[in-house]
Amino acid sequence: MKLLIRVAAILVLVSISGCDKDDKQVKAADTGLLKTQLETLEQAKQVEQQVQDAAEQRRQKIEAGTQ
Repeated sequence: MKLLIRVAAILVLVSISGCDKDDKQVKAADTGLLKTQLETLEQAKQVEQQVQDAAEQRRQKIEAGTQ
């Protein structure tokens, strides 16, 4: 009976310590994914700004041509 309790206690401790290591690996993977998504979002914002600038320049040329 004592052996069974010891084995059960060891299994519980191993499973608990194993969960902590897996969580850290998942967090590291999430951080990398988040970083990639943020970089992509920043690039999209830059492209949007370029599109807006080009549209403004076209509007100004059109207005200058009609006056």
